[in-house]
Amino acid sequence: MKKYFLAFCAVCWTSTASAGEFFYDYGGTANSFYGYSDYSSKYNRLYKHHHTPTAAELSVSAGYRFNPDNELVIGVDGQIAGGREVEDYNHGKWGENVYATYKSAYGEWSIGQIYNAAYQLAVGAPTVGYFKVNNSPMVDFLANPNWQRYGKTASYRTLNSTYLNTDADSLKISYTTPEFYRTRLAFSYAPDSYSRAGLVNKNSRYDNRSSYAAGIYNEAELVGLEVESSLGYAYNHKNNQEVSAGLSIYRKGWTLGGSYRKSFTSSGDYPLNIYHDSTTPYDFDGYRKGQAFNVGLSYEIGPFKTGVSYFAAYADKTDNEDKIITWANRFAFNKYIAAYLAAAYAEYKGKDSFSGSNRGFATIGGLELSL
Repeated sequence: MKKYFLAFCAVCWTSTASAGEFFYDYGGTANSFYGYSDYSSKYNRLYKHHHTPTAAELSVSAGYRFNPDNELVIGVDGQIAGGREVEDYNHGKWGENVYATYKSAYGEWSIGQIYNAAYQLAVGAPTVGYFKVNNSPMVDFLANPNWQRYGKTASYRTLNSTYLNTDADSLKISYTTPEFYRTRLAFSYAPDSYSRAGLVNKNSRYDNRSSYAAGIYNEAELVGLEVESSLGYAYNHKNNQEVSAGLSIYRKGWTLGGSYRKSFTSSGDYPLNIYHDSTTPYDFDGYRKGQAFNVGLSYEIGPFKTGVSYFAAYADKTDNEDKIITWANRFAFNKYIAAYLAAAYAEYKGKDSFSGSNRGFATIGGLELSL
């Protein structure tokens, strides 16, 4: 991948000899929450009812603008989390993303730890700040046996997102076309699809395989409505193939949206894991053949935003399924401080065993600070 990065920088710096200017940008958030969770009775002795997750993110970028149509940006994003009681079900305590982007009149090229083309252009159910619908943070309050992570290995028996995130932020190259007729296309390639934040288990036989993705995004105005739509496709070599579609409609503070994802395998892919032992949990890669959808409605007026959303995921030919309903509220005191209050109900169904299912509710409140 190093040779790709060097070639990328050489093209950027030699594309124009005109004088330009340097620029930089930064931003970040820090949040802290308290939540009370009520589990299925069999989980009461395993997990605490009180949770205090905290997290912080910082983004820093610097670039050089050759002229109004050409600029090179190098960015670094960092994340850190702590105080989570259910550590096996989140993305870990820390993470980073390093990337470079070259923007020109002929499109945008990116290389580094970025999400794939279909993910970046996807639209779906509206979110209310921290309480996003996909890859729901509710697992930090109400544990999901179908979504597990231990160090650098993962076990996903169902899809956790309607966006194509199997390869997550693995190192990749991506290209996005200029906008034409309010439409953009994007393509990406990842030499190795494994990512610490992705769905691929390190124990799998396809963890070092390549991935390809393509996406299309369109925005339009129809009878007073602002409409966004997207389509996505991904081919994960020896793993699976995926398609997605999303739609979002906005009018006068109201946003209605939803999205759908289908994941399937072909005869040339490695078979699904159907047993469990010390290194390969039961159906650890069940997400490879399944589907997920979400739908949501939000309203925003001044500093206040409220929204309700529903997420569901199902694994084909198994009983594994997830359902999450969330009602979230956000009030911004100013551009630096916002308060959150949310309630959620979830049902997680897995194999017939002690650890295979869970259901319950959670109530959450907290603050977020922004730079």
